[in-house]
Amino acid sequence: MLSGIILSAGESRRMKGIIKALLKINNTTFIEHIIDLMLNSPIDELIVVLGANYEKILKVINNYPIKVVINHNWQEGQLSSLRMGIINLSPQSEGIIFTPVDHPLVLQSTYNRLCNEWKKDKTRIVLPSYHMRKGHPAIFPASLYNEILCKNFEHGARDILELRRDIIHYVIIEDEGTVRDIDTLEDYNTLIKEDS
Repeated sequence: MLSGIILSAGESRRMKGIIKALLKINNTTFIEHIIDLMLNSPIDELIVVLGANYEKILKVINNYPIKVVINHNWQEGQLSSLRMGIINLSPQSEGIIFTPVDHPLVLQSTYNRLCNEWKKDKTRIVLPSYHMRKGHPAIFPASLYNEILCKNFEHGARDILELRRDIIHYVIIEDEGTVRDIDTLEDYNTLIKEDS
C-alpha cells in the first residue's frame, strides 16, 4: 500500500501574505492541482497536512476524498508536517510519496513512474533526478517511519537522504517541474508569463 502526503502547512512567508496553496495554475489552485495529480496516481490513500491558514485552504479542498490533518506546530518546519502525515497513515502503509505544495509543475507521468518504480522494490527511497538534480516528489519506505518520527534531523528530509544514501534509487526524469518550486511572488509571476 502506497500513501500520498501533501505538505501545505507553512505560512508562505516569502509570498508576502498570499497563501501559496491557493495560487492559481491552469484555472485551479496549486493544492487542488496536486491533489488531482496524486489521486490519479497509483496510491491508496492521500493525506493533506495543513497548518497556517488552514481554515481558508480547507474551504477549497473539503470535497475531495482525502484525509486532512492540521499541524498546529507548523512553525517547527516541514519535518513536523511530514511527521504529522506519517502519524495519520493507515497501518497498512508500506511507503509514502510526498511533496510540498510549492511543486505544482510536476507531470502526471512523473508521479505514475515514480510510484511504479517503487513498487518494484518497496525497501528503497525513490527520487526523481532531473539533469543530476534531485527533486520532488520523493518516496520513502515504511522502514524509515520510526526514524523520521523519533530522530532529530536538523535539516529535515535532506538529513535522512544523507544518512540513507545506500537505499536511494534515482529515476532519471525529463520533468523540470520536479526541481522547480514556486516559492516567491517573482517565481509565480514568471510562471504566469510563461503560461500566457
